[in-house]
Amino acid sequence: MTARDRVARELRHRVLLGSLKAGDRLDLDALAEEFGTSRTPIREATLELANDNLVKLAPRSGITVLGITASDLLDNFEIMADLAGMAAGWAAIRATAEDVDRIRTRCDAVVSASETGSDVALANFEFHRSVNQASHSSRVMALIAQTARLFPERFSDVVPDQVPCSLREHAELVDAIIDRDRARAQHLMVNHFQDAAVRLRGHLHVEDDPLIPAQ
Repeated sequence: MTARDRVARELRHRVLLGSLKAGDRLDLDALAEEFGTSRTPIREATLELANDNLVKLAPRSGITVLGITASDLLDNFEIMADLAGMAAGWAAIRATAEDVDRIRTRCDAVVSASETGSDVALANFEFHRSVNQASHSSRVMALIAQTARLFPERFSDVVPDQVPCSLREHAELVDAIIDRDRARAQHLMVNHFQDAAVRLRGHLHVEDDPLIPAQ
């Protein structure tokens, strides 16, 4: 990961989960000092965020955070739920024996990370990527990657109760893929993201959204 990628990833995470709020100004020099780099990768990272409409660049006013509304963030969970559900359903009928072994291994790695204090977010990312890859659909994987640009990567850091729920849900999903149960795998993955949206909604203290089932 380049310095630009590292900075863009962290700044995007801060905007998506609200530690950088709409109206906040970004100081290139302060960020360069924080990340231990020159101003160039910081400027490049902010250009990337501007392309995602998360910040605004202006010659005189500098860099201003536009942010993202809680509603937009929750909508993104709904989009991801449908796409990831489709990938999981296809994985159940298309996964090779090697794919299944990889999914099992990545599922176990999430459990291990949660028990040892390792990087749960990274282990979770690798698990979901293994399921997406097992769909053998480059199209759905491209759409998931596009949606993920406005999706909080380190969700479990902000909503800790997501971890124990994810462990149970991951295990059920692996069983459905092993059983070649397309409908169940898709249903489980959709619910996995929708339930995460409910937990995030509680963290953001937003009012109930009729499109997102309440627990």
